[in-house]
Amino acid sequence: MERRRRTLLMGLIGLVVVAAVVVGVLVQVGRTTATSFSGSLASVSVQQDGTVTMARAGVTTPVLDVYEDFQCPICKEFEHINGNLVKDYAARGKIKVVYHPIAFVNPEGSVRAAAAAQCVPGGSWMSFHDILFARQPDEKVALTVADLTSLAADAKITDAGVLSCMKSQRFASQAQDRTRKAFSSPDVQGTPTLLIDGRKLSDDEVLTSSGLRAALQRATA
Repeated sequence: MERRRRTLLMGLIGLVVVAAVVVGVLVQVGRTTATSFSGSLASVSVQQDGTVTMARAGVTTPVLDVYEDFQCPICKEFEHINGNLVKDYAARGKIKVVYHPIAFVNPEGSVRAAAAAQCVPGGSWMSFHDILFARQPDEKVALTVADLTSLAADAKITDAGVLSCMKSQRFASQAQDRTRKAFSSPDVQGTPTLLIDGRKLSDDEVLTSSGLRAALQRATA
């Protein structure tokens, strides 16, 4: 009888643990459901220093800085979960977004990708940005120039000057300089790193849709 009670008790404990795990997973899935966006993007412009601004005319604050590496798998996850939320807030004139494409995950491929992205004009930049993450290879596999021009074609980029710029890697040294400058800040020690008006966001705020939405709501209240 005592053995049967112990067996029953252990069984009930096991069911409680399993139920708790399932609930935890469901809650986390709900918090990390990919956000959606439809409509026209805010204006996108590539700056001389290689950063990229996305904002409605006249919107200067709050500023959301996004530090990303095109070969960073966690950046890909961030874009999957929250990329559309960022676009939505910018499109509604709520925030000014500044993308900082930096290069450190893959010593060769990350530099090539950041340099190639700098060649792309604002009207096509977000399409190229999104397809780089959507088709991202393993971080140990360096993106080649041929890969990047092929992805550019998929993003409907056909301008000969842009493709020539990608092939020449004109902005490779600038991408490396931008990376060194970014990492000179104590707030930027990896990717993705997001800051709102200089405040570094936590991993929960960056990598969950509920976390980032709450942070943006507070910043724009």
